[in-house]
Amino acid sequence: MRADGRVDPHLELSSEASSHRYPVVKIRAASLDSVQARAINHQATADIVKDLLRYDEVPQLTNLSHVALPPGVVIDRHVHPSKYEVFFVQSGRGAFKVWRHGARNIDEPREEIELKSGVSVHVGPEEPHEIVSSEGSEPLVMLYFGVVAPEVTATKDY
Repeated sequence: MRADGRVDPHLELSSEASSHRYPVVKIRAASLDSVQARAINHQATADIVKDLLRYDEVPQLTNLSHVALPPGVVIDRHVHPSKYEVFFVQSGRGAFKVWRHGARNIDEPREEIELKSGVSVHVGPEEPHEIVSSEGSEPLVMLYFGVVAPEVTATKDY
């Protein structure tokens, strides 16, 4: 196991895979119990995100992360210019707001999706979005991942 709590593939598996036409697997396994938490990249928060996979450890994938938003916390409206994001709610409640491309800060969201256990939501590149954890006693817990948009130069914008 590495110092960051993630497991590299066995050396023989890596060298074996390198003879194939696909990139070698960089991370074999990760555990929420051993991965170091961090703040959200585009907003100052407590350390509430755990990255199971990071940028380019799987081609075209920007991350696979777990987040536990405390009650009442808002991930402010933001965009990602070159990736799609997919969220899956494991527990808790909240709202996922999406604005049209080019919306002004004073514009109302075009969609507001209720977040609860079992709900999946995704947004595309340049779609402004915001996540709100409901007030109460239970955090909003989600798994999420990003995928590099096709025909766009990948940037580390997460």
